[in-house]
Amino acid sequence: MTTIALHMRRTQSGVVLVISLIVLVALTLAGIALVRSTDTGNMISGNMAFRMAALQAVDTGVESAFSAITTAGGFASAPTTQTSTAAGRYYPVLLDDTAPADGLPDVDWSGVPGTDISGNTVRWIVERMCSQNVSTSSELEQRCAVMPNNQFVQSYKAGETTPSANAIVVSYRVTIRVEGPKNTIVYSQSVITM
Repeated sequence: MTTIALHMRRTQSGVVLVISLIVLVALTLAGIALVRSTDTGNMISGNMAFRMAALQAVDTGVESAFSAITTAGGFASAPTTQTSTAAGRYYPVLLDDTAPADGLPDVDWSGVPGTDISGNTVRWIVERMCSQNVSTSSELEQRCAVMPNNQFVQSYKAGETTPSANAIVVSYRVTIRVEGPKNTIVYSQSVITM
């Protein structure tokens, strides 16, 4: 080896090695960030899929509640019914919804029977929209959210083929809770008038 080559070899300080290590660390951190963001994106899209499936199951709860209200012997067959059902699905007055501060009735949902719909448990309750128990039709008009039947176009009571002339239409609030996989919980409320 020549003296010039030996001299250059002794004076190299390894700057390229230090720069290479810095670039390697930066690329490693970028790769880790990319993997984490991809995992987070997958988790979010998975949660949204479970939520959408639970929202679709809400329709089943609304239909079940509507069927229970409208069938013969159902809740609407005697609008002055003052007793709650043993199954905990019907309440003749509005429940206290101020305790949870979220607008939902204060109900122990574990005591309400549920229906399994594709891995989602659907539970529902019906509240007659009254401030107090009623025993007569006049009390019904004073204490409940009611409307004269003539405000609706072709409004029918359960089992009727023609609308009642002077019937009172009572409103019921249906609250549906759907519990899905991975602790997905969806609430929905509907008002049904009969």
